[in-house]
Amino acid sequence: MYRKRTAVLIAIGVAALMIMVPGASRPATNLSSPSHAVPLVSYNPAPANRFHAPLSSIATIALAKATPSVHSLAAIASPNVAVGGGGMTSVPINALRFINDNSYMPQSETTVAVDPQNTSRIVGGVNDARMFFCPSLPPANCPSGYTESLSGFSTTGNGGVSLMKSNDIPSLVATLYNGTAPFTSVLTSWGDPMVAYAGNGNFYYASLAISQNTSANGIELAISNGNLWKTGPACATPLLNPTTNGCWTGALVFGNTSNVAGSFEDKDTMAVDMDSSSTYFGDAYIAWDHFFPNGTSSTYLARCTPSLTCTMLSGGSASVISGASPFVAFSTVVVGANGNVYVSWCNFGTFTTTGPVTCYETTSGPGGTSFGAIHQIVSFMGAGTLYPGFSALSGYATEQFRTASIDTLAVDTSGNSNNLYFAIDVCTGGNYYAFYSPALPGDCGQSGIIFARSTNGGATWAKTANIATGGSVNVQPSVSVDPSNGDVVVTYYTTAFDPFNHRTDVVSQVSTDQGKTWTMVRVTSTSDEPSADPAMYNYLAASGFGGSFIVPQYGDYLTCEALDGTIYVTFTGNYQVELGTFQADPFLGMAEE
Repeated sequence: MYRKRTAVLIAIGVAALMIMVPGASRPATNLSSPSHAVPLVSYNPAPANRFHAPLSSIATIALAKATPSVHSLAAIASPNVAVGGGGMTSVPINALRFINDNSYMPQSETTVAVDPQNTSRIVGGVNDARMFFCPSLPPANCPSGYTESLSGFSTTGNGGVSLMKSNDIPSLVATLYNGTAPFTSVLTSWGDPMVAYAGNGNFYYASLAISQNTSANGIELAISNGNLWKTGPACATPLLNPTTNGCWTGALVFGNTSNVAGSFEDKDTMAVDMDSSSTYFGDAYIAWDHFFPNGTSSTYLARCTPSLTCTMLSGGSASVISGASPFVAFSTVVVGANGNVYVSWCNFGTFTTTGPVTCYETTSGPGGTSFGAIHQIVSFMGAGTLYPGFSALSGYATEQFRTASIDTLAVDTSGNSNNLYFAIDVCTGGNYYAFYSPALPGDCGQSGIIFARSTNGGATWAKTANIATGGSVNVQPSVSVDPSNGDVVVTYYTTAFDPFNHRTDVVSQVSTDQGKTWTMVRVTSTSDEPSADPAMYNYLAASGFGGSFIVPQYGDYLTCEALDGTIYVTFTGNYQVELGTFQADPFLGMAEE
């Protein structure tokens, strides 16, 4: 029975989540443009390998789900009873299990936002995998229910002492086009969550929006209302009416609503203008990666009002701010105290190579309508770069979980509004499986966090440095600046506390001198065993095998927020048993700077 149930988890892993075997990232199909007739080398497994730059893990699922569908994949296993037992294991100090799900379904890819006017109110977002598996399982296997949405949220109203609400945001009703006549369909809220404080006690939630029956896709933005903090409303999204929720209202920011869309929107980030004197006070800026049908990609950016009226600032009919970068991934936006808008991105390689990786930044005045020059922040992976021996993460660092080199950006809103801080995780050496060329290890044995800072609004960037513990795995950084004191906080997963370089902790590097020196703060007091998730073992193989070939659902990122001397971070951990097996859960942790 355990084997059958686990096969459901593996089905998606096999079909969609990068089983790293020889040839899984071979050159993709030729580009459609005659000027791009050479094969496109891709960071992604099929069918996502028609795009070059790295896609988020949840986007890879979206591209793989259509044929066969996600639900039909799950249906290959038909368990009829749930495994009982379970209970708490050693949960890290100062961490709250930030979800109310009692199934064994994995949740991952965490984001957090705090109300600066009332820090007892905290909102988290997470990929909620119940959407994939529960429709094909008996109710006993999903005792907490589920919704037709991948974009889960949780709240606490007492500063992380206990969970208040936990559910999923609503999906969208959209008009799609099939070449002859429009028709109405649902765009499912499809993860890659990002939350941010919106003002007036409300919060924004950005997400991918994907059609489960066609190729239509886009970016969704939702905003909460006062019901989110009332004790009565459950903030539930009904299965039979997945586009309604009493606490959230959503709208499509941008997308391709053709049922045969060749383009794809991925990996949204978000920031809000909190300058009360600004014309754009309370507006949300959403940046994401737009993938074109020919395999190239660019940074897209929109500004949305609290009423969810959105204006495209990059892409669509607007000039693309990422300029000549052909293989953009992980576009990131932040807003300064004066309303200035800063966007970073990285370009991943060339049409025929996976390196070099070069990261850039550009700046606009308030409103995001006046972006200027593009400034290089850091480069790595190959001759002529700042770090020629470092490479992009692709695969599973020391057999733990899928991860990628994702950049993160923050701006000082404490009074040093020209100070920008940037970080990205890189492979610094070692590999277990030589499935790729030497420039791109299949498994990264050691990785670091490259940090850079600018004190003039991004015009120039000081020499970068690796701020992570050497000889260990350090991945998925998130940068935040405390607006009360200017402290810089970089939070990430690390194996620094495990002599075997395998078990993970969450740590924060804290700088009180604008990124010149650092002190490590350990957020988790108990190391996590990332291999505890049952998706680590492939029961669909002839004789079964484990290790890094099967991907636990850790996602691509975590986020932190520094506020009034406290670090708030949401992260994934296998600290609790549900229905007899460990599972990946979201946790809310806090630590003093």
